[in-house]
Amino acid sequence: MSAKARYFGYIKQGLYLVTEMERFAPARKRPRTITKNYRLVSLRSTTPEELYQRKIENEEYEEALSLAQTYGLDTDLVYQRQWRKSAVNIASIQNYLSKIKKRSWVLHECLERVPENVDAAKELLQYGLKGTDLEALLAIGKGADDGRFTLLGEMDIDGISYEEFSPADEEPAEKKKEKELRKRQELLKLVNFSKLTLEQKELCRCRLKLLTYLDRLATYEEILGVPPASEQRYDAEFFKKFRNQNIVLSARTYARESNVQALEILFTYHGSDLLPHRLVILSNFPETTSPHEYSVLLPEACYDGDSLMIIPWHEHKHRDKDWCEELECRMVIEPSLPDESEFLYAAQPELLRFRTSQLAVEKVMDWYQSRAEEIEHYALQVDCALSLIRLGMERNIPGLLVLCDNLVTLEALVYEAGCDLTLTLKELQQMKDIEKLRLLMSSCSEDNYVTSAYQWMVPFLHRCEKQSPGVANELLKEYLVTLAKGDLKFPLKIFQHSKPDLQQKIIPDQDQLMAVALECIYSCERNDQLALCYDVLECLPQRGYGQKTEVTTALHDMVDQLEHILSVSEILEKHGLEKPISYVKNTQSSSEEAQKLMVRLTRHTGRKQPPVSESHWRMLLQDMLTMQQNVYTCLDSDTCYEIFTESLLCSSRLENIHLAGQMMHCSACSINPPTSVTHKGKTQYRVSYEKSIDLVLAASREYFNSSTSLTDSCMDLARCCLQLITDRPAAIQEELDLIQALGCLEEFGVKILPLQVRLCSDRIGLIKECICQSPMCYKQSTKLLGLAELLRVAGEDPEERRGQVLILLVEQALRFHDYKAANVHCQELMATGYSKSWDVCSQLGQSAGYQDLATRQELIAFALTHCPPSSIELLLAASSSLKTEILYQRVNFQIHPEGVESISVSPLMSKVLQEDEVSVPGSNSADLFHWTTATTMKVLSNTTTTTRAVLQAVSHGQWWKKSLTYLRPLQGQEFGGAYRIGTRANEGLEKQGCHPFYESVISNPFVVESEVTYDTYQHVPVESFAEVLLRTGKLAETKTEGEEVFPTTEVLLQLASDALPNDMTLALAYLLALPQVLDANRCFEKQSRSALSLQLAAYYYSLQIYARLAPCFRDKCHPLYRADPKELIKMVTRHVTRYGQEAWPEELAALTKQLQYYNERLLDFTQAQILQGLRKGVDVQRFTADDQYKRETILGLAETLEENVYSIALSLAQRYSVSCWEVFMTHLEFLFTDSGLSTVEIENRAQALHLFETLKTNPEAFHKHMVKYIYPTIDGFDHERLLYYFTLLESCGCADLGRYTIKPETHIRLLKKFKVVASGLNYKKLTDENMNPLEALEPVLSSQNILSISKLVPKIPEKGGRMLSPSSLYTIWLQKLFWTGDPHLIKQVPASSPEWLCAYDVCMKYFDRLLPGHLITVVDAVTFSPKAVTKLSVEARKEMTGKAIKTVKHFIEKPRKRNSEEDIQEASDSKMTYADALNHLEKSLAHLETLSHSFIVSLKNSERETLQKYSYLYDLSRSEKGKVQDQAVAMCLDGQPLRMIQQLLEVAVGPLDISPKDVVHSAITKIISALSGGSADLGGPADPLRVLEGVVAAVHASVSEG
Repeated sequence: MSAKARYFGYIKQGLYLVTEMERFAPARKRPRTITKNYRLVSLRSTTPEELYQRKIENEEYEEALSLAQTYGLDTDLVYQRQWRKSAVNIASIQNYLSKIKKRSWVLHECLERVPENVDAAKELLQYGLKGTDLEALLAIGKGADDGRFTLLGEMDIDGISYEEFSPADEEPAEKKKEKELRKRQELLKLVNFSKLTLEQKELCRCRLKLLTYLDRLATYEEILGVPPASEQRYDAEFFKKFRNQNIVLSARTYARESNVQALEILFTYHGSDLLPHRLVILSNFPETTSPHEYSVLLPEACYDGDSLMIIPWHEHKHRDKDWCEELECRMVIEPSLPDESEFLYAAQPELLRFRTSQLAVEKVMDWYQSRAEEIEHYALQVDCALSLIRLGMERNIPGLLVLCDNLVTLEALVYEAGCDLTLTLKELQQMKDIEKLRLLMSSCSEDNYVTSAYQWMVPFLHRCEKQSPGVANELLKEYLVTLAKGDLKFPLKIFQHSKPDLQQKIIPDQDQLMAVALECIYSCERNDQLALCYDVLECLPQRGYGQKTEVTTALHDMVDQLEHILSVSEILEKHGLEKPISYVKNTQSSSEEAQKLMVRLTRHTGRKQPPVSESHWRMLLQDMLTMQQNVYTCLDSDTCYEIFTESLLCSSRLENIHLAGQMMHCSACSINPPTSVTHKGKTQYRVSYEKSIDLVLAASREYFNSSTSLTDSCMDLARCCLQLITDRPAAIQEELDLIQALGCLEEFGVKILPLQVRLCSDRIGLIKECICQSPMCYKQSTKLLGLAELLRVAGEDPEERRGQVLILLVEQALRFHDYKAANVHCQELMATGYSKSWDVCSQLGQSAGYQDLATRQELIAFALTHCPPSSIELLLAASSSLKTEILYQRVNFQIHPEGVESISVSPLMSKVLQEDEVSVPGSNSADLFHWTTATTMKVLSNTTTTTRAVLQAVSHGQWWKKSLTYLRPLQGQEFGGAYRIGTRANEGLEKQGCHPFYESVISNPFVVESEVTYDTYQHVPVESFAEVLLRTGKLAETKTEGEEVFPTTEVLLQLASDALPNDMTLALAYLLALPQVLDANRCFEKQSRSALSLQLAAYYYSLQIYARLAPCFRDKCHPLYRADPKELIKMVTRHVTRYGQEAWPEELAALTKQLQYYNERLLDFTQAQILQGLRKGVDVQRFTADDQYKRETILGLAETLEENVYSIALSLAQRYSVSCWEVFMTHLEFLFTDSGLSTVEIENRAQALHLFETLKTNPEAFHKHMVKYIYPTIDGFDHERLLYYFTLLESCGCADLGRYTIKPETHIRLLKKFKVVASGLNYKKLTDENMNPLEALEPVLSSQNILSISKLVPKIPEKGGRMLSPSSLYTIWLQKLFWTGDPHLIKQVPASSPEWLCAYDVCMKYFDRLLPGHLITVVDAVTFSPKAVTKLSVEARKEMTGKAIKTVKHFIEKPRKRNSEEDIQEASDSKMTYADALNHLEKSLAHLETLSHSFIVSLKNSERETLQKYSYLYDLSRSEKGKVQDQAVAMCLDGQPLRMIQQLLEVAVGPLDISPKDVVHSAITKIISALSGGSADLGGPADPLRVLEGVVAAVHASVSEG
């Protein structure tokens, strides 16, 4: 026995042990005859059940049945064992299964056991269906089946065979069927599916499953084929799996197995489950399966009228619908079915879009496209994808043409063209059409290129044309043009097979042929394709072929132009200058590019080796002219000749240069013959003279620049070129001079390249190099100046050139200390006035070794005249040194006049002394000079008697300091005697003193009489001692470079003070020279106060400020000093006052302050006369000095009704910068407060003066003044004035200013209304935020105005900021009406209870105007106020409260209608409802009832005032917990017994939850607080300890009483 057999044997044994099925039972062994001897040892009794079981296990079925019948045991066990042991067939069903009574077991076997043949399987399922029909369902429902398996019409009788269950065949089939249907309908009526039991539901589930299995069996039979093939191919194991399997999964499996027939059957018989997933299931066919194999399953479209629709699948059913498959039954047994198709979309959710119960054309089109792309993507089988698309197109599916064309293209690329096999459809779709075309033709060889074009390119173009008309021509054109860029070989083949005489043409349209051919030729970037271009040209149709249109004519013209361009290219190729055709085409209209080409052609010829002959050059010229005539018409022939001539000149050959000379005009007087004239066949054209010069210059410069030295051969060529021009113009001569200059440079030893000489921008540097190489050449000035002229140093400016060279010579001479030579050159420079020579002149002038001081002074003077500002300081120092020496010589001469001759004086000194002697006309004019110098000589003689000593003393800078001491004693004595008369005459500075020379310029001047006399036309300046001292000190200061500062302030101030009355201009000059500007105040303060002196001070400071803001000391006098002083003062004042003091630097701030000060002094002086004339008690002196007094005075003047005073106030305000706004505001305040005018008069005056046009410019300040100063002065009862006040605020833009609840606009509206309805209202009290507006309204309220005022109060704010409500207004008015009466409603104050009740009834008419909270307020005021307790009886109060309760109840039952604004107002004003009000009133009524309690009556009738007070307080408390508790605590503190307090608490209404213990606790707390220094009220000034004793005594008494 093999191992395999043993293995399967073990498996069968195991299955038998688990299932006990007969099919797995081991084969019975052949009985062996074994003889055994047994001995009876014992006997054991057993039960019938055990014996019955043993018989069944031993397969003794007959005996087991007998035993079961005898003892009444279950026979099902026997038949079950037999059923399991036997195979399933009709016989076993009849013999065993039909005899089993247990329904659940039978149904389990019908569902789980799978027979080995089709018939048995069908029979088993049908048997199960018979036991699950409606009769069984009803029997279960009635509980009459006892779990038995019940068949149709079955009686529970043993012995009836299975065949007896079948119906009799006596009746016809149709009647039988009708009868069964009728019976089924009757049975169905008996079933209530909504109330099925669990057992009934399970029966229905089993029936549904049996029906499903039966349908699957029928489908399986269809798949297997017709009998007997189906019986032979039936596989029980497969069917077992198939019948339980998800039908969608089965369909997918068949699709993946490419089982088209099976899938078609599934679609037919199970369409409801599968057809919604039809497209997704079809997507599961293998991509390698040809779509033709499952073409019958593909969706197809047809036209239904004009619309396209998908043909639905033709479905069939195996049977009619069963009763358990109806929706009513299914909803009970299977309320929610699982989605069996979910697995289809789990891995590919993108397929969900194809799930649909009704296929649409768009979805089917989308599926065809996406499925084809998937086939190509996953399988790379283009043919399968193409087949699917074509099948879709055959089935009328739209939108597949583009994809079909792409797949055809891809098929050609992959299978025919043999390109990249990995090319995918997606990559192809991303390509442009031109890329696809290039890819198609990329692998074509030259031999089969045309064949491939016909085979692949032409069909591809047709497909593109079908998709987009007109695109094929563009594609072909782009493809050929791109090919032509690299090579014309393949485009030529296309053109050759598109000739007009061919039958089949690739390019059939002749116009297109010419256009494409032209663009291909012009697009070719190679320069060796000329022959191919001519071949392409031969393929084009001749002019006159075909139809003649404008386009054709234009194309033929372009072809003719191409021929010309090809001829040019041929010429270029002949001369060895190959160029692409496109180059000629692109440059034919560009004169610049054409000129470059001509130059390149001629230069290329000139570089050929060996050199070409003259005939070749002439042939080249002829070719150039041909090119110019045929193509390059943008050039003229003159340009060609010029280019040709230029190339000859630049050919580096003398014979060519001479040939070029024949082509040019070499002088200005030569004549150009006509171009038509020829001589011996040669053109007699010549280049113009001007152009000839340019060509010669360019060529010579090129040769010159390329030379290495003067002896280079190129230099000869340059000279030869220049010599062609015979008349040598300036430019030619300059080049020749440059060549000559090279020789001079070599003479001076300068070695330099000619190009460096030309490129040298600063030619003076070459002269410097010459001097550097030959140091002594400064003596050869003529030669160097000649070289500078050849080099064109400084261009064409000979003076500049000469000056630069001489400067270099002076510098070189100074290096060798040759002062004589340097002076010669400097004198020449100064004679020509060459300003740049100041530096060398200053160097020579400062040379200590040069002894000619006079010449040195002239040199320094020249240097000072022409030096830049930065050098002035140094030169001034040098000049100062010379002048100081001169001054010392003069001082020494004054000290020793008799010894002048013995002193060795330099020539300069002699010259200076001579000048001084000549300058003195007479002794009269020099008196002051001799007087001042005598004093100076005295001081100097004390120091030294020699020039050297004087120089030493001055260098120490001490002598002039001592001289200052002489100045002050002389001030009041003899100094300034010349001015003595004038000073007395003009002592008040009423007139402007001036020099007699300016007398006619100044109006009404003051002139000193002594100055008017002139002896001659020369005027000798009077030099005072102070001036001499000042000059000497300044020179010493200059020498020390400012280290020793000469104190000039005293001298200048004295000079200015003395000169001021007589010459104000000179005095101003002295003041302007002060080192400290503010020191001038010392001079101004000494002068008399006059308009002129004050104006001079203002003018002085204006000049100083202007000079600092815009510095004006330059090379000439600034217009500032010619400006009108008044205009200058005005302009500077306006400028500095435009900004504040903080905007200026500290120095300027001080000056502006002084300017402002003197301006104000001047204005004060001017206004003093006006103020004195007013006679208003103005202190003019204080007005001038005190700014605050000045401002208050101006504003005080504005408080007037006099027009003249008011206008003066305005004028003064404008002058003293008091704002016009303040003046107007002050005047307005005066009008409101102290003017005594009525409101109308105030309004008229304000309008007449136009006050508000200015006041409204500053609404904030206006609002502030009005509120602070004007509003408090207005009476609250003056409604007219208040109305005007708020009108002003509104008109001046103050509506949004201030933190006020009421805007001016609202005030205006309120005042207009109140002025009419409540004239006695204090409006200010009404609108005061700190006052209660109701208190202001209460006095003026009456029955006549209450309605009008109630409409206004919502605009009036309360203390908290909220607006008043009409209800609150009625609240105070009703209280007033009740207590004081009204002239129209209650004419006199009530006195008796009926009158009070009558008044109350009048008030009740207005209760509907009150909010619940306000109604309570009114009722409480009438019934529980101190006035009510005093004046009204308790009964009257009760009646009033009762009426109020009725009214509130009426309001609750019938709420009145209110508008939305009232509702909103009420909601914000009160949170109390009428229900709350009703509770409050009911409690009040209950409290009033308690007033008749004996305890309260005893208190009230008591003789003790304290007890009466308790009764009064209790009456007012209204049984409110807080008030009652406070009263109880007060009684406790008064020492009242706790029993009395307890009675009070018991009488009060409501559960107060207050015990005597709480009252005592509160009282003790108050006492402790008082003892601790707190502010607790103990009811009087009693001692807290005594109060505590009284409380303790009361508590003790209460405890004692129990």
